[in-house]
Amino acid sequence: MPISLFFPVDAVYAAAHAIHNIIQDECGTDPFYFCDELKPAPLGPQLLKYLRNVSFIGRQGTEIRFNADGDAFGSYNIYQYQRHPDGKYDYIQIGTWKEMLEMNLSKLQWKDVDDTPKSVCSDPCPSGHIKNYQDQCCWVCVSCREDAYVYNDTCRSCSPGYGPNANKTGCVKIKALILEWLNPWVLVPVVFSSIGILSTLFTIAVFIRYNKTPVIMASGRELCYVLLCGVLCCYSMSFVILAKPSVETCAVMRVGLGLCLSVCYSAIFTKTNRISRIFNRGVKTIKRPIYTSPISQVVIALGIVSIQLIGGIVWLVIERPDIREIYPYPLTAVLTCRVSTFSLVMSLVYNMILIIMCTWYAFKTRKIPENFNEAKYIGFTMYSTCIVWLAFLPIYFGTNNDYTIQIVSMCMCLNISATVALGCLFTPKVYLVLFQPYKNVRQGNGCQIGGADRNRPAYSMRFTGPKSQTMQSVTSNSKSSPRLGPKHANGDPSNVRNPSVVESSSISTLRLNISGMSCTFQRELKFVCNFLSTICISRHYV
Repeated sequence: MPISLFFPVDAVYAAAHAIHNIIQDECGTDPFYFCDELKPAPLGPQLLKYLRNVSFIGRQGTEIRFNADGDAFGSYNIYQYQRHPDGKYDYIQIGTWKEMLEMNLSKLQWKDVDDTPKSVCSDPCPSGHIKNYQDQCCWVCVSCREDAYVYNDTCRSCSPGYGPNANKTGCVKIKALILEWLNPWVLVPVVFSSIGILSTLFTIAVFIRYNKTPVIMASGRELCYVLLCGVLCCYSMSFVILAKPSVETCAVMRVGLGLCLSVCYSAIFTKTNRISRIFNRGVKTIKRPIYTSPISQVVIALGIVSIQLIGGIVWLVIERPDIREIYPYPLTAVLTCRVSTFSLVMSLVYNMILIIMCTWYAFKTRKIPENFNEAKYIGFTMYSTCIVWLAFLPIYFGTNNDYTIQIVSMCMCLNISATVALGCLFTPKVYLVLFQPYKNVRQGNGCQIGGADRNRPAYSMRFTGPKSQTMQSVTSNSKSSPRLGPKHANGDPSNVRNPSVVESSSISTLRLNISGMSCTFQRELKFVCNFLSTICISRHYV
């Protein structure tokens, strides 16, 4: 019988089995007959119910039965049309279907390939991707953003401080980052600060060891110690800034950042202001300016620092120190101190004013004789400091999204500012004290120590220097002096002129014996007088 007739035969047998089961249930089996209850024929719903429950072996040797929907369980043989080794083609059974697929893949043959090709429209999307349907059955996988997860085949962003889990099915908290001490960005300012601290301590030790030598005394020891303390604080602040943020470190950083700078520049400001007042007052009178003593200078410097200290304390009271997390980039959380950019700028404004004032005074005193003060070194220090801060401000406030660069740039700005002050103002003195001790003596006054001659008389200072021919001629024309001296025998006036009354009076008035004055003021007054003498001579030449 052809295979195509097996299905109608099995259908007839299924109906027969259903009617047979109805007769058995309704009419009984002894004897088996068609009773009156079923005449003239079984009802359709009743027959369908029995039909769905039949089960028998069909003509193909497979079981015939139906599911709850009335569909027969199929049984299929799967064939592939293949070429035999002898060159002939025929159907080869490679699998069956009996409620499930059973394939013998080893019997499959494919043209030009050994592996089984895929027979799908689109592959399943990997984790973190959603389906962008092109039609009902095919799609294109689209990746979600790195801070989003998949929810109902859509991408949903995580809240700040959270990121998707490994499967991108939800969000988890991100661990806040802090600067590690072994980070290369941190090692550079830490090493720089460590070297600066050692150099500062060495400088302080040299100053203490040679505290009473002329070079150290002439440099204004008290203000130098104040400045060295400020430099040491600047180097130390790097460790506070780079430490793990906490309420304590944030409070120290708020106060210390501006305080260490104000200590440095208050000392420089006081020193340059003192030099300027001495010089400007010396042009008008020889009377000593007020508040130029060491104690006065220290008090002035501390008063300037106290303004910054009070401002920092008020800032702490108004805006309590605390820590917070910032999120400069997606999936990035950084632990930092809670402080606004405006507050940070305001804490540095006072120091900017001090820097500008120090630079102005350094510029004003740039032409004072070199051996009178440190004007040249102070000027170079302040010019370099201005360049450093002009470079720092755009770097810090122009990189709002890079916390590492902001912190490191702040540390390096403090370190460089301290290094400039230490190198320009203290390195020449330390070098002279340690390697040129023969220059570490007083010259030209009665305060000789060390290698100076103790028997030399006290220095007598005058405003007038050695008189040139021009000065003599100008003096001789004074109305208060006789124009001509004694005549020769031939009546010509003599070339020898008597000193004028004004000149004699000036010399006698301005000739000072200052052996009883302090050594520091003797030296300052000496150079003021010499400088004024130079100015007077230059005017007469003009």
